[in-house]
Amino acid sequence: MKRVLYIAYYWPPCGGIGPVRNTKFTKYFRTFGWEPVIYAPQNAQYPVTDESTLKDLPAGVEILRTPIREPYGLFNVIKGKKKNEAVKDVFLVKEKGPGLMHQLGLWVRANFFIPDARALWIKPSINYLRSYLKEHPVDAIISYGPPHSMHLIALALHKELGIPWLSDWQDPWTEIDYYEKFPMMNSAKRQHERLEKEVLQTANEVVMVSKSWCKDLEQLSGRNVHYIPFGYDADDFEGIPHERNTNFTITHFGTLGNDRNPVMLWESIQELIHENLIHKNDIRIHLAGQVDGSVFQSIEHSGLKEQLIYEHQINKSVLFHYLRKSELLLVLINKPEAGLRYNNRGRIPAKVFECIGAQRPILVIGPPDGDVANIVRETKAGINVDYQEKDVLKQHLTSLYIQWKNNAVMQQNTSGEIYSFEYLCKQMSEILNNMSKD
Repeated sequence: MKRVLYIAYYWPPCGGIGPVRNTKFTKYFRTFGWEPVIYAPQNAQYPVTDESTLKDLPAGVEILRTPIREPYGLFNVIKGKKKNEAVKDVFLVKEKGPGLMHQLGLWVRANFFIPDARALWIKPSINYLRSYLKEHPVDAIISYGPPHSMHLIALALHKELGIPWLSDWQDPWTEIDYYEKFPMMNSAKRQHERLEKEVLQTANEVVMVSKSWCKDLEQLSGRNVHYIPFGYDADDFEGIPHERNTNFTITHFGTLGNDRNPVMLWESIQELIHENLIHKNDIRIHLAGQVDGSVFQSIEHSGLKEQLIYEHQINKSVLFHYLRKSELLLVLINKPEAGLRYNNRGRIPAKVFECIGAQRPILVIGPPDGDVANIVRETKAGINVDYQEKDVLKQHLTSLYIQWKNNAVMQQNTSGEIYSFEYLCKQMSEILNNMSKD
């Protein structure tokens, strides 16, 4: 069996969506002739932890760990916060009164930690893995980013040792939505652009999770980029029945920032209640994860505060039960901001695939020509509504509500097998096979 070194920052006990792709590929690699060797940080400052994700790991898998130095404690001190306070998404979820010290911390991060806040881990990782690989050779390397520091670790090892390397991208680098929000000097921007191009042009193969972003990387690098999206694992839903919920529950789990706040949805529910098409006491809005304050304000403004259920974190061990007990699963695509270069058509929240696996109706609010809209249409998993299509949204909500009132089980028969992690891991393994041929 061939061996692949898998370099990933997000790894259990990290919670949320971060480690999912890594752990699921690790689970299935052996099926396709590859033995994974994981390299991950020992003491990373993850925003949430979830030990239940360890269940996916195959018996005896080798996990290498070294300490990582992250600057978040320094950033928190600069911003006047507690050193060990959990790290929030700095752009999606706004902090109250960020002020001058917050801006100073952001400036330091943008100009002195390139490509990202894990930059201090690059050199120690190269030294550690160089020594390891000389005694324990592998047939290929996978780096998973962002954080793009993982790609720079793999880049150095590939150039020095000649090991075939696959660079796996979850998000763009210089073309990510929030890149232009960083207060970077021109020298820092040039360094980002140089490193990005070197990674793209040096790796044996490059993989991206969305078709639109594949095209962006191809244009940037002048090379072919493979499309392998996120997925779902059928095993996660094994033994969880489809049942009618006691309330008409609308669910969103994960980061919900101010640029994804579905004001139109809250207003639509409010109007349907006033039109006596939906009974207020039947509705529940279930949110979990980092949620921007503007979302709570919009819900309260629409008179739906009593209908809100909020949990800061839901572990994977119960997440899939909640998904199967929801009448409507929300997938929200960020809205463009004036003056910023936005490529939201390529954004595919990983949760969309878990929603497909749950086989409950999905409501996407986003661009009708986006990658998520195409996936939902292709799998027959739900509908996509543009940001201003309130009439369409109200009709859809009313139809689903009537079905629920008539005691229907809201099961959505999808054709999403091509998005199972086992199938996707087979595709990844085929790329590794071609890349590592003698």
